[in-house]
Amino acid sequence: MDELTVERKGNVEVITLNRPEVMNALTYDMVQGLGDLFEAAQADDGIRAVLLTGAGKAFSTGADLTGRGSARKDAHTPLGMRISTFGYSRMVSAIWALEKPVVCAVNGTAAGASCNLALSCDLVMAADTAKFIQVFVRRGLIPDGGGTYFLPRLVGLPRAKQLMLLGEDLPASRALEWGLIYDVVPADKLMDEAMKTAQRLACGPTRAIGMTKSMLNRSLESDLAAALEREASLQGIAAGTGDFIEGVMSFLEKRPPEFKGQ
Repeated sequence: MDELTVERKGNVEVITLNRPEVMNALTYDMVQGLGDLFEAAQADDGIRAVLLTGAGKAFSTGADLTGRGSARKDAHTPLGMRISTFGYSRMVSAIWALEKPVVCAVNGTAAGASCNLALSCDLVMAADTAKFIQVFVRRGLIPDGGGTYFLPRLVGLPRAKQLMLLGEDLPASRALEWGLIYDVVPADKLMDEAMKTAQRLACGPTRAIGMTKSMLNRSLESDLAAALEREASLQGIAAGTGDFIEGVMSFLEKRPPEFKGQ
């Protein structure tokens, strides 16, 4: 059985973590494969949105430290852990840099590196039974997968410290309340709702969405002057796209736009 499955539904690429028998624990090959898939999505014009989820009852319980499957046999050693962490860094960087929207459907527990994998996505939807766990402290480890970057920006420093220093479970309902995620839906409706969101994004002006994502990702690390300069530069690029022309024409003709992602 493939540890990752990939399915194209229209302009949405659906990526599923597929080790349900071990709660989708991440192997070295899975992490490398996710990095490959998100990097490849940038150059594939047929992909206009990505939907990431897990098979079975969990999203993922984090790194597989047991050596099972395609996990590194030395995953629990200092060298193996360091090499694995480079893979996590590449994986979340590929999502962050992808100028296309990524929806994450968290269908159950998202723990450790997999929690931060979810947080690196643009819109996170969770089943009402899901929970998020910064489990690292329970294992005597520090957070990786970009968690120390994403979490304080999403929930603020005091709550980030609470989650990372105590390693407490965070139910989906509270994650929504804290602004960690986009939406919570009944577990049996999660994939339908997540697909609707991904398809809505895939029908949008892909280039403009991508540039907006890029600017937002840099917004907390720049001053106003830098943000205004980027807006001016990228607005000029957006105004040269076919989707801009379609957006204007549909407005003048009083009809819904039909964006092509060009």
